Amino acid sequence: MTLPVLWTHGWRPDNVRLILIARSPMRLTMRRFSRSSCVALVATLACHRGASSGGSTAPQMSDGNIVAIILAANNTDLNYAKLVPARARAAEVKAFANRMTTDHTALNARVNEIVRMNAITPEDNSVSLDFRDHSAARRDVLRELQGATFDSVYAANEISYHQELLAAIDGALIPNVRNAELREFVIGLKPPVAAHLAHAEQVRAALASRK
Repeated sequence: MTLPVLWTHGWRPDNVRLILIARSPMRLTMRRFSRSSCVALVATLACHRGASSGGSTAPQMSDGNIVAIILAANNTDLNYAKLVPARARAAEVKAFANRMTTDHTALNARVNEIVRMNAITPEDNSVSLDFRDHSAARRDVLRELQGATFDSVYAANEISYHQELLAAIDGALIPNVRNAELREFVIGLKPPVAAHLAHAEQVRAALASRK
């Protein structure tokens, strides 16, 4: 079956603007993406809350909200990685997905330990819920791909995801976290997330060198 995915303005998996996915011969599903979708969500919430609180620039979040966002972010990348074994071709992509599975599973375990020890109840808010919605839409796209096309789009998506997560950590999580142990964890998230981003960029470069 011909791959039913179309990109406007040329095929650029690092800057997807509009994607059309054919679900069946009689149905066409359209989804819009931005490289900074999660950042936009955080920024939108920040502006909304700032306007209502007299000019504050950071979204007001509880520790429960922050935990929910972290868990949503970790589970997002775990779900992306689950798509890799049946679709990827490149060994670098498979190795990267294995690393994401190991690292994000460990991060989830640590978050849940902090939650248990500090009696923090995860509370969804618009950021964590929208994070999941965007994640589901991206997974819908990735599910339709195979081989080299999947590898390229997956690598580009991982770069965007980790850029978005770093921006969310700096722009929303760190300014709002209150619990000392949770704050230490959030600050400590930046180095591994940055390392994941660097690894994803290396994977994309390796894939591009073969074209």
